[in-house]
Amino acid sequence: MAAMGHEQFEEVTVVIADPDPRARTVAKKTLVQAGFRKILTGHSLDFVRQSFEIEMPELLIAETELPDGDFTDFVNDIRHHKIGNNPFLVISALTANPSPELVKKVIQAGADDLLSKPFDVDTLMRRVGRLIYQRKPFVVTGDYIGPTRQAKSQKEANAEHFIPPNTLKARALNQGSVDDVQAMVDAAIETVNTQALESHAEDIEELVTILTPRLINGEVDATSKLCLDRLRYASEDANRRLDGTAYDHVSDLCQTLLGVVNRIRNSGGFPADQDVKLLLPLNKAIQLGFDKNADVAAARQISQAVLAKIAG
Repeated sequence: MAAMGHEQFEEVTVVIADPDPRARTVAKKTLVQAGFRKILTGHSLDFVRQSFEIEMPELLIAETELPDGDFTDFVNDIRHHKIGNNPFLVISALTANPSPELVKKVIQAGADDLLSKPFDVDTLMRRVGRLIYQRKPFVVTGDYIGPTRQAKSQKEANAEHFIPPNTLKARALNQGSVDDVQAMVDAAIETVNTQALESHAEDIEELVTILTPRLINGEVDATSKLCLDRLRYASEDANRRLDGTAYDHVSDLCQTLLGVVNRIRNSGGFPADQDVKLLLPLNKAIQLGFDKNADVAAARQISQAVLAKIAG
């Protein structure tokens, strides 16, 4: 790790969220002692959300046990760009009880670090130094965006790693203006959206291939329901990310697939034949829409033909 000492921590904005007022006070004093000056403290996820609306911090330090929601779900939402304008925010979780279950949950959510309470200045600065100079690369799949971890699937194991924008490092080392840093973040968001969309396309192909014959045979069992839930997530998240990408012409198809999946899910185990028969042509059109080698105009025409047939 590079030697610490040239960082400008007075320019770094830190948000601390902890329901224990004493813990908040200690954490703030420790940060001040380390050279930080722009420190916002609160006790809830709602406080963190409100602080993001005013200014996105470079470092979030939050207790895993907050009174108004699951912190790991919140981290997952940040990573998937559902909260705030920087899915690559450096996030350090806090806990006084780092059980194996909690450690796993924090890692699976996409946090950068888990810090045990209480902590001293030396411990904090070692962790901050690691997050500035030795931050892990990120990986993107349809359902996970965050620091590299023990892969949960072959797809994740094969996924390309990338160096995420590190706004903590940029601010601490005075690397560019606020606008420059945000432009770097925005460019990386576009890359992540494209990678997530391509991953969703693979998932849709796999799930429709498994699900269609099962539904045709009347097998609306646990496997079919799991496939439907995963299809719903893939089509919903894809639709959310498509706007403004090279694949935006696939949006109507994903929206239609989502409607079909929801009807099948809500059919009480007796899906309409028409809905089951729509899965394969919709998937085929979606795969063509995500094919980098396909002619976009042709893909649009086929998409419109499929949608017109469904509407008819």
